[in-house]
This record gives sequence, structure tokens and C-alpha cells, in this order.
Amino acid sequence: MDIVSYRGPGAAGGVSSGLDGAWRGQHGADISWWFLGNDALKFLTPTADQGQFVTQLTDSVVKGHYAYCNEFLWPIMHDLPEFASYDLHKRRQYKRFNHTFAQYINFERATKKRYFVQDYQLALLPRLLGMQGGRSNIFWHIPWPKNVQTEFIEPIAEIARGLLVAESIGFHTDEYAQNFMSFVENHLGEFSVDSSDLSIYKTNVGIAQRELEWAAGAEQTPYVLRPFIQPVASISTATKLVVQPLGIDVDRWTEMSKAGSIAFDKVGLNHGERFILSVDRADYTKAVLDRLKIIDLLMEQNEDLRGDVAFVQICGRSRAGVAVFDKYWEDCRALGKAVNDRWQRDNWTPIRWVEESLTPAELAALYPVAEAMLVNPVRDGLNLTAKEFVACRHSNPGVLLLSPGAGAWHEIGPHALAADPTQHKATASAIVQALNMPREEKLVRTSMMRHKIERNPLSTWWKQFVHASTPAQKATASDREVKSA
Repeated sequence: MDIVSYRGPGAAGGVSSGLDGAWRGQHGADISWWFLGNDALKFLTPTADQGQFVTQLTDSVVKGHYAYCNEFLWPIMHDLPEFASYDLHKRRQYKRFNHTFAQYINFERATKKRYFVQDYQLALLPRLLGMQGGRSNIFWHIPWPKNVQTEFIEPIAEIARGLLVAESIGFHTDEYAQNFMSFVENHLGEFSVDSSDLSIYKTNVGIAQRELEWAAGAEQTPYVLRPFIQPVASISTATKLVVQPLGIDVDRWTEMSKAGSIAFDKVGLNHGERFILSVDRADYTKAVLDRLKIIDLLMEQNEDLRGDVAFVQICGRSRAGVAVFDKYWEDCRALGKAVNDRWQRDNWTPIRWVEESLTPAELAALYPVAEAMLVNPVRDGLNLTAKEFVACRHSNPGVLLLSPGAGAWHEIGPHALAADPTQHKATASAIVQALNMPREEKLVRTSMMRHKIERNPLSTWWKQFVHASTPAQKATASDREVKSA
């Protein structure tokens, strides 16, 4: 099964780095990984070291796609519409980006293939690949919103229709799958939702085919259009929703944590200094500003912690050039400096800000010696760093402070301490509780979380899609009504 994603194999952050090994482990298969590299569509085979160039995308398409993803889709999907900016021109560039990927993948893959598509940057691909007989599974790594404002329903419906040509759509949590089914039920009349088996049926395939033809005809770029102005291939009559949180390679993280050397100097720590760790981007969904306010409150209320416990904030700039993210970065840095100026003493400051990304090996060395880890997003599709922290606490138990807004909460939250970014006093109290927690309680909590992540490794998540059944073989909603009559 080919993979198609925005980032290539081994890319820092997200799923690409972990999925690389699972993808290369497919035996005896003619497989490729398609991705964007240096503003070009490329593909890589498991035996190659470098991606092969396919086609260059125009600067306007790449920038417009990037802006639409980050200025509109990202905040809407995280239920933060106050940060959203909609632009029709950028939406068209998003569509052209997806069309270009589909055009050249279909051209290179003359035979019909199965594809595993990743995430919101390529949400239209299942539909576009399906027009030429390609079969897709897609994993939606970010949340699906609880609510979509009336003025944004139409562009989000376009995304949903793009996904619903896939044989399966994966979500991290049951909540995201339920939110998606609710959106389809309320706004897409050509589909029928069966929540009992997490399936969405196309009640009128003819309408869906005509919409596919319309989608091709609506694109104004002739070189992109040409491969799609053909009879539409038969499309699957149903889409199965799969709820399977992304796992990590627990053994790999455990081994790295045993082998790595701690880069205290790199993160501004003295050897043996007590610290609490956070690993984020400067992104409003991660609630970095709220975290800094909580640290300020904590120092104000707990004089004994001043000079005793530091907060290592590994946090680089995110999505440079997007105004709302640029401002958030500036606000975070200004507040971090203000908190340090207020509470510094001698050579000690409460916040050690690290802009440079750390390698997995460097993180794996830090995780086991932190007093606790603070993961407190407003909304987060999953959050792999929380799981990485647990995987690295094999011999020395630690405390995970986790927001209920993180997808990982649904899997390991019952054994963590709640760290809601909107509840500053409660989260500050939870940090004090973590610092004073008896070793026996830490051991029980860590063991329970580790048991959870060991039962859901990356390989289990991947098999859900490699061995996915074909929903197209199921009866349509109308067929089932006839049979039951």
C-alpha cells in the first residue's frame, strides 16, 4: 500500500518519523511514499535513500495551500474559530494542490493501487484518486470539530465529501468519529449514517458520481483537469470509521532512554537540577501562553519552589509567516521573559526556553530524569510526547500532567493528573501534587499508563489500515431497507 502525505518519511515531528519503519517493513510489495519536498511532488521506495522528483508545484499553489491549511482548516478543526480566516482564492489553491498530487500519482501508477493518505493537507485525495479507480484509506490526525459555524459549513462539507470516497477514515478517539458522523448527518443529505457499526453509506451513488465529475470540472487549471475528464470509476458505497489512536514504538523509546546522554547544557540546566518538561510548538492550540501564566501563578503561591524547580520549555516557532502564529510566538516569548524577570534569583530562572528542536535520542534522555511532564493543550489530536514520556519511564516512575483536551487523555488520562489550561489554579495545584507525589503512587500510575501504550504499539495501528476490509462490498442503506422489509 502506497503512502501519500504532506511530509515525507522520517520527517521530524508527527507520525512520519514513526511510520517510516512500518512502511519499509511491507514485504515483497511494490510500494512508494509520495510527499512534498522542496515544493515538489516526490516519491520514495523502501530501497532508495532519496526521493525521486515527479513535478514542481508553483509557488502560488504551495503558499495558498499552506495558508488555507493553517489560517482556516487548522483552527476550525480544533474548535477555535476565533483564529480562523477564510479566503476563497486560498481554497482554490488548496484544491489545485490536491489535484496535482492526484494527477501525477495516477499517471505514475497506471495500474489501480491502494493508498494510505495522511491528514488534513490532502483531504480531497480519496475522492480524486477514486475517480481513476484508486482505493484509499485515510487517517485524520487532528480533531474533527464539535461545531462548525454556519458560514463555514460549505467549505468543511467539501472536505468531508473528499474523505467519504475512502474505504475507511481513521480517528484517534471516539469523540472525533462521533463529531464527524454528526456533521455528515446534519449537512450531507446524500449520505446515511449508521452509528451502530461506525459506517457511513452513500444513499445515492449516482449523485456522488456526478459530484465527482463536477469537482473535476470546477478546477480551472487545464493541465490538472485533463486526467479527470473521463468517465468516473465505480466508487465504494460505504466508508467505515476506524477509531484507533496512534501508537508509538515503545521498545525503541525504551532503548533510546537507556542509551542516551543527557544534554543538560543544551536545555539550560545544571547537572541534577529538578525540572518539569514540556515539548511543544508555539501554537495557540497547545496553550503555551496559559502554561506560562500557570507557572507565574505557581511561583507566586509557592515561595519554596523558587530556585528549586525549573520548567524546561522546548518550544520553537510554528508556521512562520502566518500572522496569527507569528503574533502568538511573540506573545509567548514576551510573557516567558516577563515571568523570568519577575522570579529570577542569583543564576536561577523558572523557565528555560529552548527554541532548537531536540532529536528523539536527546528527548529520550531527558524524559526519564524530569520530575514530571506538563502537556496541557486546549485541543490536540493526540499528543505523542505524552506517550514518549511514559515509554521512557521504565525504571524511574514519573508524573504526567495531561489536559483532557488532548486525544491521549482518552487512552492514558485516567492515570495522569488533569492539567486543564483554562483552570490555572487547579493546574498549579496539580503541579504541586506531582512534585510531592509518593514514589509508590508514581509507580502505580506510570505502570498503568505504560501497560496501555504497550497494548497499542505503532504496528497495531498500522495493521488497521494495511489489512482493512473493503466497505464497498457492504450493502447500501437502501439495499438493507429492502432486505429487512
